[in-house]
This record gives sequence, C-alpha cells and structure tokens, in this order.
Amino acid sequence: MRLWADGDSLPAELRSLLCRRAASELARARGQGRQPAFDLCFVAAKALKVEAPASFVLIEGGPDAADRRILAEARPGDLVVTRDLPLAEGLAEAGVLVLNDRGEVFTLENVRERRSLRDRAAELRALGLAPESPRGRTWGQRELKAFADAFDRELTRLLKARP
Repeated sequence: MRLWADGDSLPAELRSLLCRRAASELARARGQGRQPAFDLCFVAAKALKVEAPASFVLIEGGPDAADRRILAEARPGDLVVTRDLPLAEGLAEAGVLVLNDRGEVFTLENVRERRSLRDRAAELRALGLAPESPRGRTWGQRELKAFADAFDRELTRLLKARP
C-alpha cells in the first residue's frame, strides 16, 4: 500500500507528521522481520524537504502536473492526502481513499458538492456579486490533531481491509 501526499500545498507540520508515521511503521516492521505495511511518497512541482523513509518525486510540466501523476499512479487501497478538490474528485471516482489536511474524508458525493460550491462562489466573485475569498484562513494545532486522528483511523481501516 502506498500513501501519496500532494506536497504542493500541504503544511510543513503535516509533512513532518506523515514522515514520522512512515518512520514508525518502518521501525516496527524491521523489528518484526517483515516488510512495512505502507510506504510514503510526496509528489510536488517544487522541491520539498522530506524526512526518510519517505520518497519524493519532483514533477515538471506546469500546473496540475503533480496531480496528474498522483491520479495516474494511485490505486484503490492507497491513501492520498490533498487539499485539491479536482484531484480529490478524480481519486474518489477511481475508488481511492482521500483525506484533506483537516482530516476530512473526501467521498465522491461530498467532494463534488464542495467543488460545485467553490466554483459557484468563484463565478459570483468574478461577476462582482460576492466579496473576495478571505485569505486569513487558519491552520494550526487543532487542525493538525484532527488530521492525525483521522489519518490513524483511516489507515488502520485500510490495513485491516487488506487480504
């Protein structure tokens, strides 16, 4: 099983948490004389600092190139962490489990609804009928804890479902 992380927009604290979880799994597996249950791969269009044992794939090719790579390689049974709604929608259509950086599981239904709302709000802003989107959104310890809890829950569920 592979954990994919859309590294272009994830907070550094979240990248560090994912790397620590992958390192913990590697140490546990070595101690038990087995292969790790999962590996972690960050994909991004910009250089990122990631800690071992995570791998990193630097993608060239413009906007959404990292998203296209993840979409092409992720399989059902994998877990993807992303904030990107179009990527989440494509992954959900393919049967891949998707979490956002706040610990919310994206399903086909809720990601389509969110994308529709986002696109409609953008249309209204473009027409001058709605205020600009607030840029002061916060991401902090509360969101990190919510993500960590959801990540552990969903990872455990995926691992138990494996043959």
